[in-house]
Amino acid sequence: MTGNGKTSEIATLRRDAAWLMNQVDRLRLAVNGTIEPTTRAKDAQFMTPGAIGSFMASMFHARQSSICLLDPGAAVGSLTAAFVANMMNRPLPPERIHVTAFEVDAFLARHLKTALSFCREACEAAGIDFVGEIRQEDYIVAAAKEADSQLFEEGTGRYDCVIMNPPYRKIHSNSETRRNLRSLGIETSNLYTAFMAVAASQLKEAGELVSVTPRSFCNGPYFRPFRRFFLNVMALERVHVFESRSNAFKEDEVLQENIIVHATRGVRKPDRVVLSVSAASTDRVKVRRVPYQQTVRAGDPNRFIHLVVDDKGERAAECMSRLPASLADIGFSVSTGRVVDFRARNHLRPQPQPGTAPLIYPAHFHKGRIKWPSGQTRKPNAIIVDRHTEDLLVPPGAYVLVRRFSAKEERRRIVAAVYDTDCVSGGPVGFENHLNYFHCGGRGLPKDFAKGLCIFLNSTVVDTFFRQFSGHTQVNALDLQSLRYPSQEQLRAIAAKIPRLTDDQDAVDEVVEKVLSCTHWRVHESQRKKCLSLTSFLGCAWRTHVG
Repeated sequence: MTGNGKTSEIATLRRDAAWLMNQVDRLRLAVNGTIEPTTRAKDAQFMTPGAIGSFMASMFHARQSSICLLDPGAAVGSLTAAFVANMMNRPLPPERIHVTAFEVDAFLARHLKTALSFCREACEAAGIDFVGEIRQEDYIVAAAKEADSQLFEEGTGRYDCVIMNPPYRKIHSNSETRRNLRSLGIETSNLYTAFMAVAASQLKEAGELVSVTPRSFCNGPYFRPFRRFFLNVMALERVHVFESRSNAFKEDEVLQENIIVHATRGVRKPDRVVLSVSAASTDRVKVRRVPYQQTVRAGDPNRFIHLVVDDKGERAAECMSRLPASLADIGFSVSTGRVVDFRARNHLRPQPQPGTAPLIYPAHFHKGRIKWPSGQTRKPNAIIVDRHTEDLLVPPGAYVLVRRFSAKEERRRIVAAVYDTDCVSGGPVGFENHLNYFHCGGRGLPKDFAKGLCIFLNSTVVDTFFRQFSGHTQVNALDLQSLRYPSQEQLRAIAAKIPRLTDDQDAVDEVVEKVLSCTHWRVHESQRKKCLSLTSFLGCAWRTHVG
């Protein structure tokens, strides 16, 4: 074939691939417009836009001549179409593609049949043998039934590739889904991680999985069994982070922070992981390659996944890694507040009175301290002290409190304050369940340590590091326990340099960075602020290496 003939053939294939994506994305938009928002949310029916599907498909290596693809939550087949289109566009397309697409919803399954017919038509034009199998059944139930056929034993996987946008919904502990998962040796609390775990088990050795999911599985206690399972059988190849909560699935008004994971079946891990970031899949993508051990740290029992996507994050990680102590090393612990207000409703009082103890909520936080009682909140300010509540209270003393939930618009995810009995009340105290509290064996901390710890937790370097493994606004006690901490001497030095607790972020950062010798961090931030000030004055663009 002449050079012009080869060029014409490639152009034809690309035209056919573009036609396929156009047809299926039009189908997706039409079907999506018929689904009520409440139904979409209840059934977790958030279909993948074509641009994101194409981006996901581009991550596969998939060099086999015959490919078995699994799409376990196929909806109308957007991701399958994206995969097929990408294979068609390759210099050496596969000879055969066999798709197994699960879709339990009968309405969506009818449209999935149409999408697979488009795939077949495009593949025929490209000379690719295409087989599309629709299984209108629950994916988890089907996997559990097939377990008896040794599907889940080592080396018996049937799929070369998995592409998915799994449903996002909690799984009740006594549900049939949970029982089916346990029969497969999988323990997890949400459907999206259940789909990822089961699909990973069904991959052949060196098979690939690409999935768009919420970021929430990267940390926290609820997803710890899943992380251990998934990271034991899969090796992370690439993780893509969407900077904006709203852009990825803006048509469905999804505000969950999403990521795309590309992982390969096998226990051997690569030397480096590709981390990329963009506002949305069609925007300019920034890419960096980081050591695997920086993403999943050796010896971490919680298997947190750290996503260091820019230079600023890398400097924060470096600074935190140099800290000398774990929380246990300095003799402290962190727990979740014991008072669940709706369960103790009969013992709560709007204002303090004889026979009550202070009850502290996040609403009592004020510039690093506790302002109690507060007339600016409808929450109760007190709890009755009797035999029914004695287990809900802690002894008088100084405690560092951290909000378990922060508002999206807050500048920090970790917001800390010091509760000091001497400044509030002389007796025991109750901490509401939306708070974490640092203590020493169930009792208060030395005051200078409490002050230093509060200032440290409120610093920008801690917040930046925390965001690398936490993509949501919840702060779990396990997250705080996993951090590295200054020594007791460093905490005392931090406390000594700020006479009074303050919400002055510059003052907090300057002291923390000086005591912890993170001077390189401070220099870069100062340069950034000068640059911002200058460009604001001149009205011109600027560039910097700070993320």
